Amino acid sequence: MKIVLTGGGTAGHVMPNLALVPFLRPAFEIAYVGSEGGLERELVQDLPFFAIPCEKFRRSLSPKNLLIPFRLARSVREAGKVLDRLKPDLVFSKGGYVALPVCLAARKRKIPVFLHESDASLGLANRLCLPFCRNVFTSFPEPAGKKFIHTGAPLRPSLYRGRGAAFLAEYGLTRPLLLIMGGSLGSQALNRAAEAALPELLQTWNVVHLCGKNQHPEPRKGYLPLPFCDRMPDLYAAADLAVSRAGANAAFELAALGIPTLFVPLPASVSRGDQLKNADRLARQGCALVLRQEDLTPESLLASVSELAKKAPKLRENLKKLTRVDGTQEIAEILIVAGKRAAARRARGGAV
Repeated sequence: MKIVLTGGGTAGHVMPNLALVPFLRPAFEIAYVGSEGGLERELVQDLPFFAIPCEKFRRSLSPKNLLIPFRLARSVREAGKVLDRLKPDLVFSKGGYVALPVCLAARKRKIPVFLHESDASLGLANRLCLPFCRNVFTSFPEPAGKKFIHTGAPLRPSLYRGRGAAFLAEYGLTRPLLLIMGGSLGSQALNRAAEAALPELLQTWNVVHLCGKNQHPEPRKGYLPLPFCDRMPDLYAAADLAVSRAGANAAFELAALGIPTLFVPLPASVSRGDQLKNADRLARQGCALVLRQEDLTPESLLASVSELAKKAPKLRENLKKLTRVDGTQEIAEILIVAGKRAAARRARGGAV
């Protein structure tokens, strides 16, 4: 059997696909279709990779958006050429602007399409693909409907094998450790507040700060700023508490590992509001605290971290009660069954 994975634009569209690979590999030949010049190429190391040209939709009133229908047609044609070459039994999409032309090309060829939605609301690509997909796997109980299957998020097995003590020893850190992270590109608002609050934070905490690319805070005793970390399982294992943006991947990784977290979600003014919904959903379940960016100051950050520390035992207790957090195996099992059916129908010459 053969399956094509697609998704790109951010690491959040790529890493869940890669988390599925060890579970799919015993049953499928796997290929990845990503965007030309996208970070997918950097992250997808051990799969056949095919790049197609595609245009990102801009939420601002950009004249470039007027070209999208014409460029989308070209992207669909190029994606179709890849699918004709690979002849997959299934397409699995994690969303992002590269996923739409791949899914549209698969629809034209009657290849079953499966989606996963990490956030508490559907992203644009998934909304457009919903009418013709077979199923949508979801991390949160919502959105819901006949096509939706609540599974949880695809999470890397390596997340559970972190070596926290080794990480602390290597960098000369001690516990208690506060992890601050603003997503793969960093967060200027969170970075500014954290750096201003740092003298007070360091009186209680060692701090690891994932500040993003092109950010260069000065390290000091008990404070380790990193543009990114390729040892996240070890860092998670070392962390006692976290302050984070509320992208779904980070949120579910932190939840699966039982790390009490203060979410500072990206505001709706610069996003579709998905991080606000993600953070509020976990907060309503008693599993996290939320500090809105419009309320973010060094003083409010210090107060919220103090509150997080006081409520950490109850938050850990509630995190243990969460169900359907890690959906990796369930998603893979459903895809394998669907792949066998599609391959059998194709062998009989019937419609997939």
